Amino acid sequence: MYKLLRTHQITRLGFTHRDIRRAQWCCLRRLSYGVYLVKHVCEEKAHRPLWASIEANLHEPFKEYGDIRDETAALNASVMARFAVRQRRNSDDPDSSREPEIFSHISAALIHGLPVAYPVTRQAEVMRLGINRRFKSIHVRGGMIPRSHHQMIDGGEVTTLERTLVDVARSYGLDISVTMLDDALHRKMTTKERIRVVLAQCREKRNTKKTVLALELADARRESPAESIAAVRFYQHGIRGMEPQVKFWAESLGRTIRVDFCHQAARLIVEIDGIGKLYLGSGVPRDELEKERRREQWLRDRGWRIIRVSWKELFRDARFFEISRAIASSRKAPA
Repeated sequence: MYKLLRTHQITRLGFTHRDIRRAQWCCLRRLSYGVYLVKHVCEEKAHRPLWASIEANLHEPFKEYGDIRDETAALNASVMARFAVRQRRNSDDPDSSREPEIFSHISAALIHGLPVAYPVTRQAEVMRLGINRRFKSIHVRGGMIPRSHHQMIDGGEVTTLERTLVDVARSYGLDISVTMLDDALHRKMTTKERIRVVLAQCREKRNTKKTVLALELADARRESPAESIAAVRFYQHGIRGMEPQVKFWAESLGRTIRVDFCHQAARLIVEIDGIGKLYLGSGVPRDELEKERRREQWLRDRGWRIIRVSWKELFRDARFFEISRAIASSRKAPA
């Protein structure tokens, strides 16, 4: 379990700034300026005021994976801490003349519950009138957006889902933006038509073609960030004809088999192993492994070639060259 604390809250518990620095070697983690995360219960009795509420299960779980996902989790916690502070300020003084701040881009995506495929920033991102400025823990993006492109969520201001998807597609790589688009479409949070309407209303025209391409590549049938990244890699390697989430009825097994990607003409199936399988091991009971073996054997018996792509291989060319060769060789083979 974890909780978020600001510097003044920690000092009120009797900690000096030196104590705070020492605690960072133990149970305290600095997320951004003045914001700390108490991530676990430690053996140091002097730290008890920090994590007392954790024992009472009063706070959300902060899961650590021991891999790159921890960076996204830390950013999410930092964004949510800043968002909570903004919410309180707006609630305490709704008529304040303070400079307006709208959470945007990756930060807005996290607030909307969209997946971030892999870490691309460690800074909270907000929009304010004026010029772009980067600080250690926050990226201020200058600009003005239509009122219809931002909304209030529990007292905090954030770009709308559609505007967030457009901004991310404009500013980040296809594997990041297509992952978010696929997830939003899969969960029926929005539609491509609504996103296109918002894109047309944007004053900013930078990278519009890139944004349109991300929309064209997006597909609601994909079910994980790994599958979305694979689809982007197919496009980048000139691989066409990969249909996602294709189903087969396996009568001998008494069940429906579903594969991640299928190239019908090449009799080729591509299965994507996401980051969880890579870092956590299979974690699959023996009977599940046997079930998977039978599934693949059923497909091979019917002439399907299967290529598995791990999370690491999504970021290398070798597997995609192999897929390209498999498709090319199938075209040369006699009917």
